Amino acid sequence: MKKDQELQEIIKRAQKGDVEALSEIYEHFFDRIYKYILIRVRSKETAEDLAGQTFLKMLERLADFKWRGAGFRSWLFRIAHNLVIDWFREKKVACFEIGDFKMFGSAEDSALANQTLNEVLGAFASLNENQLHVILLRLIGGLSCRETAQTLTLSEANVRTLQHRALAIVRKELMVRVNA
Repeated sequence: MKKDQELQEIIKRAQKGDVEALSEIYEHFFDRIYKYILIRVRSKETAEDLAGQTFLKMLERLADFKWRGAGFRSWLFRIAHNLVIDWFREKKVACFEIGDFKMFGSAEDSALANQTLNEVLGAFASLNENQLHVILLRLIGGLSCRETAQTLTLSEANVRTLQHRALAIVRKELMVRVNA
């Protein structure tokens, strides 16, 4: 992960139209943005489309980005988060529903990994919307507690509480599934 000062320099260059800096931003953040969206929408094609839209919106608004309060990571994930919510509203689907999730990977490893992933994602279905957002941003997005709070416009204390409760729920659900 790039340090904040290094990232600030890259952002400043990108704001001046430096194509190489824009490429660095894209390469550094695309995988995490894509994975965050993929877990939410459960469609590879939709996730690719929404991740692409995230970076297009970033380009449109980059000149206006200021380093006040929210960091760049929070700002970028906020764009992705809003696009996902808009997509769900358009589809009239509950944002936090997980259901079955298919893992993309090699055939040799996928059976056990899919079973484990489906158990974890099934446990995520017990979370409320805010708990799920916090867990996905923290674990999949790699955002800090502060960045997650800024992304979701919550207090850091609220994020820590939501994360603690969410992990307790997931842990309890997984214990029930293992003992069943």
